[in-house]
Amino acid sequence: MASTAFAAFGVTDNGRNYVVDTNGGLVFSVSKSTGDIVSLLYNGIQCQDSSKMSHIGSGLKSSNVAASTINSQYIKITVKTSTLTQYYIAKACSDFEI
Repeated sequence: MASTAFAAFGVTDNGRNYVVDTNGGLVFSVSKSTGDIVSLLYNGIQCQDSSKMSHIGSGLKSSNVAASTINSQYIKITVKTSTLTQYYIAKACSDFEI
């Protein structure tokens, strides 16, 4: 059985998106301008429908988006609009959980 190597748990800023790596096969990207999930890779397979982006029917449009790490175990992406606050949370995946 082939093993899969994952990057370290964390969040990076690539200029346009926050990229979250769970260290367990899931890497997702959140637009810094709209808060939309623009990529959802699971074990290298793209699972995000590029025609939909956000999973909110009307889309989030322009948003304030911020990323933070909590106790080195969680990543929180906060998306705020004038009428909505939405959170994306990722938990660090350790080797024994994979």
